[in-house]
Amino acid sequence: MALVAGGVAMIVASLLHPSLETDTTIPQTEVKLVAAHVFYTLAYLLVLLGLPGLYGHEFVRMGRLGLAGFVVAFSGTALLAVSGNFGFIAPVLASESPGTIDAISRYGPVVVFNGVTAIAFMVGWVIFGLAMARTDTLPAASGALVAVGAPTHLIGFGLAQLASPPLWPIAIAGSVALGAGLAWPGYQLWRGSEEGIR
Repeated sequence: MALVAGGVAMIVASLLHPSLETDTTIPQTEVKLVAAHVFYTLAYLLVLLGLPGLYGHEFVRMGRLGLAGFVVAFSGTALLAVSGNFGFIAPVLASESPGTIDAISRYGPVVVFNGVTAIAFMVGWVIFGLAMARTDTLPAASGALVAVGAPTHLIGFGLAQLASPPLWPIAIAGSVALGAGLAWPGYQLWRGSEEGIR
């Protein structure tokens, strides 16, 4: 159930999130921004709780590829959850010290942390999605959604922030794919465990 709820929360978060975060847009979209980060935090927490169950159920079928994907996706998701804290402090910074937003974004350790986080998140989920698709018990399409959704979401987010806010629907499409790709096998495993109890 954690993956189902986490997948839905991820989609809701992306639909709520403003397409641009600057020192001038953050105060105007503060309610949506904070609400989106509440849902992202909840989504990542639920995914981190549900992912070990999915991997534990399928680890033999996923093999080494699945183990590598699990470790990297779990780590990248945990790091992304930590970096999401910025969404809660950004409104204060934007109103009290607008220049700080850009200064933080350009600060070397933050750039490195965000880069490592993005790479781990994208690569981990691509590998895990491929391992999911190779099993004969999980829907192959759910693995494809995971493998395509994670990089599409983060690349769309980056394009909207750095190039053009109208590109935000790319991030939403990626989030929908990743959320659905995780919720689908989560639901399948939940229904299977329910039927096993009866």
